[in-house]
This record gives sequence, structure tokens and C-alpha cells, in this order.
Amino acid sequence: MSAVSAWFVAHLCRWLPDAAPTGLFAVGNPDRSSPVIVTANYSQTVERVKRALEGHDVWLLVTNTGGINVWCAAGGRLLTAQRVIDAVKVSRLEQKIDHRNLILPALSAPGVDPRLVTKETGFRARFGPVYARDIPAYLAAGKKKTEAMCRFDFGLAHRLDMFLPMNFPIYLIGALVLAVFARQYLVGYTALFWGAVALLYLLLDVIPGRTGWRQALFSAVVVVAGWVAVDWYRLTDPFAHWGWQLATVAVFFAAGFDLAGTASARRSDAELMMHQLGFSKFGSLFSEKELGEIHLLRNLSDRGVRRARRRSKEHIYRPRRVLRLRRLRHAVPVRSAVTAVLRKARAPRITMRLRVTSS
Repeated sequence: MSAVSAWFVAHLCRWLPDAAPTGLFAVGNPDRSSPVIVTANYSQTVERVKRALEGHDVWLLVTNTGGINVWCAAGGRLLTAQRVIDAVKVSRLEQKIDHRNLILPALSAPGVDPRLVTKETGFRARFGPVYARDIPAYLAAGKKKTEAMCRFDFGLAHRLDMFLPMNFPIYLIGALVLAVFARQYLVGYTALFWGAVALLYLLLDVIPGRTGWRQALFSAVVVVAGWVAVDWYRLTDPFAHWGWQLATVAVFFAAGFDLAGTASARRSDAELMMHQLGFSKFGSLFSEKELGEIHLLRNLSDRGVRRARRRSKEHIYRPRRVLRLRRLRHAVPVRSAVTAVLRKARAPRITMRLRVTSS
């Protein structure tokens, strides 16, 4: 991929794969006792891991996930135990190090069974911290994780990181259509679209709605109602700008297309729609909330869920149980102590704590 296209994918369109070279790479000056960090071959992921490990001597084992990031690849079965096994064998890792330990990314748990990796390669695989920036502290602490290292934060910083690259492709589709057929509306569409995205991302925690689409629809109704009231007061015609009012609903719906999946801990609405339409093979694009070996403990009532949103309460994960949400109709099925899948669980939107276990 050229430098221009790589920049475009990284900053304006993260919907597309961006593959980095696979194999075993030296970061610093590792020796035969240096730790081995496993990651996906998504270019941004590789670069972030390398930046986080500057000044440290480690081996970086980049597995082939088709240029998809760790969480999406694991949920879409592109980052599996077999992929890790293949990477270990092809790189002949056993000939370059004396120990038999691998550090897997925590968010690879949905797709990677560490027991299978150990059985096939002889390497003991364990899950490291959620963020690459915590790897140096994790190694310095003797490969022990703190509570902070087990958290994935869906707060404002995460949303700002997702703001442009996840929404620009959607904006671009509408902008190209208007540029060809109705150029006079292009400026208004641009202001309306990015205003809608900013409103949804900034006020996500206070907008009512269990799904991203419902939140987007609620926001659109509020904005259109305000527009109707202003037109009625100033022009005595509540639908003087009916075309723009309809466009507002469409734009908010487009802006909220994958709002739940990219900006919160909830399952992607887009993924559910794709599965219902029979396009499950595209699940890797949206399946970030298939949490695999991450176990959800939810004993919150409806009132507790609302209170959790206000207090930024975390998700806590526990194995070997089927936990039902009191006063809710959703259950969290746990397949075994190692593999569990979170499906359709309503979640607080601020922070979730991942407790990943391996045996």
C-alpha cells in the first residue's frame, strides 16, 4: 500500500484493511531471553505497538489477519489460535529464543484459544494488557496486570479517535452524490452531517436509547422538532424547510450507522443488520463486541443501569456462569471457562473492564 493510501486508511477510512508485513521483528536489540509480543498485521496496530516499545528489547510477532485490527480480526475469526500457531512455526521462533512464552493482545481473546496454541507449539500463551502503551509497565511488573491494564475505555478520547476515520466514508458517499447532481446543497449537507456526528459523539451518554440507531433517531426527532418550531414562529409555516428536515433525519441515521459499535461498549447495530440480511461473512467489520473469553458479570437492574451510566460503572467479567440481567430479557451465555460470547447485552457506555483468563 502506498504512503498516500495508507494515510487515507489510517486517518480517513478505517473501514478498509491496511496490511503490514507479517513475521518476527526485532524491536531494539532483543536476545534469546527477550519477551515475545504477538499482534495483528494492521498497520496502525503495528506502529502503535512499536512506539509503545521504544527503548525496550523485545520480539514482535506479527500474525496475518488480512490487515484487520486485533479486536475485529478476533471477532471475525481472522485472528485465531491457528493463525498464531502458523506465525510461530513459519518464523521458527523456537530457534531464536530460549523461553517458551507468548504475550497475546487482550482483545484477541474472542478468537484465540491459548490452550490450543500451547498444545501445538509448546509455547505458553497468556493475554497481556488491553492497550499497547501499558506493555512496558506490564513487563516491568513481571507480567502482572493491574486493574487499569484490564480496562478498555469508551470515553471521549476514544470517540475523538474514531470521529473522523469512521464517519468520513459515510460523509463522502453523500458528498459525491451531491457534487454531481445538486452542488448547491453540498455546503449545507457538510455542516449538517458533521454537526450531527458531533452531537451524537459528544452527548452519547445522555441521549436516550438502547441502541445507536434509536439514539440517532431520537436526536433527529429533537432537532427536527426544534426546526419546525422555529419555522412556525418566524415564517408561520412549520414545514417551510421540509426538504432539509427530511435530510436531517437521513443524516442522523447515517451518522448513527455504527454508533453503538464504534463509540460504546454495546454490540454493533450494523453487525446485527448484516447478520439478519445473511451477510455474516462481513462480520469482521463490525464484530468488535463479540467478547469471546471475556466474561460479563451483570447484576444490574434497569435502575442500576441508569445509575451505572452516571457513575461510569465498569463491566466485570466472570467465567463458568450464565448470568441473567434482572428485569431485563437478555442473558449472557458462557460456553466454558475459556470461551464465552457476549450477545445483545445492554451495556453502560463509558468504561468496561476486561478480565481475560487463560488456563
